[in-house]
Amino acid sequence: MSLYKVPFDFTHEEKVFGGYLSLRQMLYMIASVISVGILFIHIPIMAKTIIFLSIVAMFMTFAFLKIGNIYADKYFFNILKYICRKKIFIFER
Repeated sequence: MSLYKVPFDFTHEEKVFGGYLSLRQMLYMIASVISVGILFIHIPIMAKTIIFLSIVAMFMTFAFLKIGNIYADKYFFNILKYICRKKIFIFER
């Protein structure tokens, strides 16, 4: 039986919704719409507005911004993984 190497590329996302949005982008857009629920919390209106706009801006950035060849959400999670991982410190004299 012959074995053939098949090249694959996972950097491309298939546009599922209308040919314009991928599943990941649509989930971030739905999450930003759900964040409207913050407006029903009993805190001052200015705080509600600031929190709501910052969450919507973060989700839209995660959905559409690309840094190099990496989307912003994957870039952000890579930074978090780097910060939270166990580090080895070598002290020399």
